[in-house]
Amino acid sequence: MRQLALAAALLLAPVAAQAQAAGDPLEPVNRYVHGFNLLAQRHVLGPAASAYITWTPASVREGIGNAVANLGEPVTAASALLAGEPRMAAKATLRFGINTTLGLGGVRDAAAEFGYRRASLGLGDALCRWGVPAGPYLVLPLFGPTTLRDAGGLIATSLALSQVVGADALLAWSAGAGFVDYAAWHPELDRLERGALDGYAALRSIHRQRRAATCATDPQIDEEEEDG
Repeated sequence: MRQLALAAALLLAPVAAQAQAAGDPLEPVNRYVHGFNLLAQRHVLGPAASAYITWTPASVREGIGNAVANLGEPVTAASALLAGEPRMAAKATLRFGINTTLGLGGVRDAAAEFGYRRASLGLGDALCRWGVPAGPYLVLPLFGPTTLRDAGGLIATSLALSQVVGADALLAWSAGAGFVDYAAWHPELDRLERGALDGYAALRSIHRQRRAATCATDPQIDEEEEDG
C-alpha cells in the first residue's frame, strides 16, 4: 500500500498545486454529476434510507454501523502509519482486535468501553500530512463531494484492498459502508437540498469547511468571493 500511496502523491502533487487556486474549475461537470446524484437520492437512495431508518430499530442500526466501521480500522491503521502516526495506528489495530473478538465481529464497540475511541483516517489524510494540496473540487457519482487528492487516495486504497480481500468483498464492504453513512446523513442532506437556493454551492461550502478543519493544507475558500 505504501508504493500506491507514494505513486498517488507523486502523480497528484503537480496537478493539485496547479489547480489549487482555481477552486472549482470543473464546476460544469461537477454540477452535472451532482444532478445525477440528486436523482439517485430522490428515487433510490432516499427511499431506501427512509425505509431503513423507519423499519430498523436504532440499536440494530448502531450495531450495523459499528460492524461496518470496524472493517475500516485496518485502513485507518495503514493510513496512520503512512501519515507518521504510529500511536494512532496501534490504537486502530487494537480496536480492530478487541471489537472483532469481544465486540462480536464489531457489532458492539467494546474497544470504546476500554477507552479506545474511534478515530478514522484515510489515505487522503495521509497525503494531506505530506503537504499534498487538495487540488480542484470534485463530485463523484454516488460518492459525492471530494477533491483530486482525496479521490486519488480513495482509488489507491481501493486498488490495495482489492488485492488483499478481493474485488467482490471490497465492493460489498464499500456499498455497505456507503449506504450506512448515507442513511445517517440522509435527513440533513434532504433538508439542505430543500432549503438552499443553490444546493450544489451549499454542499461544496460545507465540504470545504469540514475538510479545512481536518487538513491544515486545505484553505477555506470564500464562496462569495469565488462566485463574485
